[in-house]
Amino acid sequence: MTSLQYIAGRVSALVKKCDTRDPFEICKSMDIHIRYKDLGYGIKAFYFYQSRIKNIVINNRVEQEFRRILCAHELGHAVLHGKLAAMRGFQEFNLFDSVVPTEYEANLFTAELLIDDGELKALLEGGETSFFALAQELRVPAPLLDFKFRVLQSKGVPVTPPVYSRSDFLKDDVDGCFSS
Repeated sequence: MTSLQYIAGRVSALVKKCDTRDPFEICKSMDIHIRYKDLGYGIKAFYFYQSRIKNIVINNRVEQEFRRILCAHELGHAVLHGKLAAMRGFQEFNLFDSVVPTEYEANLFTAELLIDDGELKALLEGGETSFFALAQELRVPAPLLDFKFRVLQSKGVPVTPPVYSRSDFLKDDVDGCFSS
């Protein structure tokens, strides 16, 4: 089983168990505390585990719509890398580093959680051919749709994204990608 298939399986089980794709609701059901703090302009969010309490901190300066993506990304760390965080904590104030495998995995988790296979396939079958129009319709940054395409490819779906996104795309200014 590849890491893509493993992550897809973890997301599927979580969605089934919690009966939602909403990362905030999933965090609530998993007793992960979400906090909003002014983190300045360099850090958008992070996950940490301290004193048996799981925490996600989201920068209150980011747009409301983008908070959902950040929450899903940090939830990915909690689900996929929780033991690592418990042992040594995430020492990643250089968040979303392009060479860190955990960031790649958290992005795959985010894409799989937030973009439903059925909804995406319906849009593709409905004739929506522009990759970037698909991303806008799904209300996600194009790099996140690229990660979803990678997961779909691992499931045998013949899709080819026109971009190959870096794992650190979330550190860029993607807040404006939700504008119509």
